[in-house]
Amino acid sequence: MIYLFSEKKVPSLSQVGGKGKALIETYGAGLPVPEGLILSVDFLSPWLREIKASDEWRKLIVDVSVENCNAVKTKAIGLKLTLSMASELEKQITKLGVGNIFAVRSSSPEEDLEGTSFAGMYETYLGITKKALESHIAKAFSSCFDFRVMEYKKRNDINLKGTCIAIVVQKQIASEVSGVGFSINPNNNCYDEVMINAAFGLGETIVSGTVTPDTYVVDSVTNDIIEKKINDKKIALWLQKNGGTIEKTNKNPKDSALSDSQIIELTKLIKKCETYYGIPMDTEWAYEKGKLYLLQSRPITTYFPLYEEYRTKPGEIKHLYIDLIKMTQGFEYSLSELGNEMFARMIENAKQGIMPEGKEGILYAVAGRQYMDLTNSEKAFGLKMVSKSIGNYDVPTREVLKSFDFNKGYHLDKKPKGVNSLISMMIKLSFQAIPAILKAKKDPNSVMDSYFQMAEIAFEDIDSITSSDKYFDEIVSEIMFIFNRIMVKAMGLAGVLGAENGIKKMFEGMGVDNEIIALSIDLPGNPTSQMGYSLVDLASYDEFQEINSGIEFKKRIQKRDFSEAFLTAYDEFMNRYGCRCVGEIDTAAIRPYENLEEFYKQLKSINIDDNAMKYSKVKKEKAVAKLNELAKKIGKEKKFNNYLNVYKLLGIREHPKYMYVYANDKVRQLVLKLAKGFVKEGRLDTVNDIFMVKSTDIGKAQRDRNYDLKRVVIANKKKRELTKNVREWPTIVDSRGKIFRYIRERESGDFVGDPVSPGVIRGKAKVLLTPFEKPLLKGEILVAKATEPTWTPVFINAAAVVMEVGGPLQHGAIIAREYGIPCVTGIEGATTVIKDGDILEVDGSSGIVKIIEE
Repeated sequence: MIYLFSEKKVPSLSQVGGKGKALIETYGAGLPVPEGLILSVDFLSPWLREIKASDEWRKLIVDVSVENCNAVKTKAIGLKLTLSMASELEKQITKLGVGNIFAVRSSSPEEDLEGTSFAGMYETYLGITKKALESHIAKAFSSCFDFRVMEYKKRNDINLKGTCIAIVVQKQIASEVSGVGFSINPNNNCYDEVMINAAFGLGETIVSGTVTPDTYVVDSVTNDIIEKKINDKKIALWLQKNGGTIEKTNKNPKDSALSDSQIIELTKLIKKCETYYGIPMDTEWAYEKGKLYLLQSRPITTYFPLYEEYRTKPGEIKHLYIDLIKMTQGFEYSLSELGNEMFARMIENAKQGIMPEGKEGILYAVAGRQYMDLTNSEKAFGLKMVSKSIGNYDVPTREVLKSFDFNKGYHLDKKPKGVNSLISMMIKLSFQAIPAILKAKKDPNSVMDSYFQMAEIAFEDIDSITSSDKYFDEIVSEIMFIFNRIMVKAMGLAGVLGAENGIKKMFEGMGVDNEIIALSIDLPGNPTSQMGYSLVDLASYDEFQEINSGIEFKKRIQKRDFSEAFLTAYDEFMNRYGCRCVGEIDTAAIRPYENLEEFYKQLKSINIDDNAMKYSKVKKEKAVAKLNELAKKIGKEKKFNNYLNVYKLLGIREHPKYMYVYANDKVRQLVLKLAKGFVKEGRLDTVNDIFMVKSTDIGKAQRDRNYDLKRVVIANKKKRELTKNVREWPTIVDSRGKIFRYIRERESGDFVGDPVSPGVIRGKAKVLLTPFEKPLLKGEILVAKATEPTWTPVFINAAAVVMEVGGPLQHGAIIAREYGIPCVTGIEGATTVIKDGDILEVDGSSGIVKIIEE
């Protein structure tokens, strides 16, 4: 029950814990690990039985509190080894033969595993004499009952009753220099950079935060030291000859703790650990008399893991990616397999082929994420065009890319096959768009009428195709063809840009920028704006307002127990907008008609007496009147009204996406019917598993009864295990894992973002990560990561909007302008720094957000 590090067979994790298992493994791999042994869980089982039979333990299991944890710890610290335990420990310590001074560390079966990090929660004791071993083993044992540990387990759904621990007893290294090393750079996630922290003496000063260690960053591909930060290490902890430690003042605190040759030697050792385990590793190390020792190694649990498809090998040309899901939708979760495939194909059609999907294209969709490959884009279109396009992104993204140098390892010598003909395609599309643009300028009304006539036919075609008996993959392909047709028809929208620029130029320097932005309020043809009016209309019915619960609302809808007028309005809403929901671009997303209780909350949250939509028309009318009067003064009234006539086409901008969401919902209804059949036949375990396969898989399953859908589902779910702990996806990352972030300077409480809807508002902040997690009261300022159409009821109540993600064309920006609400986007970290109740000043004209009072 006591295992030496030199064991030939590695014991189970459940016996020796993560730390102990790693020490036996790395010792066996020939890495320079000091000798030691592990007191296994079974060895310590007499102590565990005694603790778990106590009243103190029973109280702790019922109530995890500081007091109850301390009571158990006190009992554990007083435990003594039995005669047999003491005898066996003495025997193995003698066999070890490494002197009389030891380090004692806990090793929990739950510690240092991928996905869980008990960092700093368990105790380590240094410089322990043989005589003091028993008492310090008890102290290390007691640390598994510490409040920090038990509370962490509770929050992570780890069974408290299974609490156990092993203890590492290791030869104490009398280090002159020690520290920690990470096989990837934790500051930027780069897989090709090792980061080392080093200080004089024992490493406890680093762990405890007593000193600020030196920091070294090494390019592990070339073994070049790329960064050195030497700090003032005033004190150090040293091992005493007869045991114990002593703190002393350093004579040369600003000297580098490591020489260049030691930094490189250490980098190679750290990378060896990573190679051995096949995952990024966090290590503890020490130099004693110039010899390097590996003291511990554990998986890094907090890094961002790239899927294999997005990675390049060390030393190869790197690819720079933008996460399109996060940047355009603001999602922190991944799409389903089917939803990801559908949305990627939609984008390819929307961009008319100039954004081809695949590894050699521009858009790359894998496991629910979609990345735009800027390395391929730079080679396809040239640096100037890529640089020009970044103006459409939000401030943080724009600022990162402004200074990015593709020549530093990101420039391809040869064009990938997928982007060979994109320039010629762009030229062809430009020529195709010219007649549509000219027509939009000449007769915008006919362009709008023509678009909506085509849209009505497209709706009918979508309904017809999704109710046909064709194979599913064929149906999806036909829907994508329809969407392509829609985008061709929408080419005339490009004429709006000319009108918009013309208006801006006409009134340049006249101080009417806010009025120009207000022209986009309440434009005809915008389905999201129209949905907002429909929501207010539904919520305004007295019979709805009298309902007090979602359950009651659901029952009455199912029984059709409302007036004919309300039911007609409800049916019309669901027919038009029942497809719109949180994550609506994902085929797997649950729709309002499937969750009436949630829909009730949306309606109930609307302030029907006083909302943004009530004043939006008035705001626009005032802006138009002011600009018209100004145009008349400068003799350009007719020109202004011509521009204004074209400008109204801007309302169609959101309609193609709305049609996609409508089609996506029809696909959802169809695929759920198919899934029920597959479940009945035993080919799927659950109906929702259908969303974890692609359309081609469903088509194959329809054609071939032997096609194994379950196998595909299992494989796709297993793949996603890699990113199960990712809570926040980086917007910009390269193919070696390096995350690029914009660090904005904050002065006097100010944040600077994109001004997308004018006006200055002061009010209380309400931070929402999902639209209806808590009510947004009239006059409050909405603070969110990003929004989509399902947030419309929330916007109706908002006094102003602050968002982390998105530029002027993000959904939230468009709706804010439609409703005339001040809005600033691109405020990175807003949902973290700003708290509920903070008094904010939002200036939607300058892009400045101030925290007036916290």
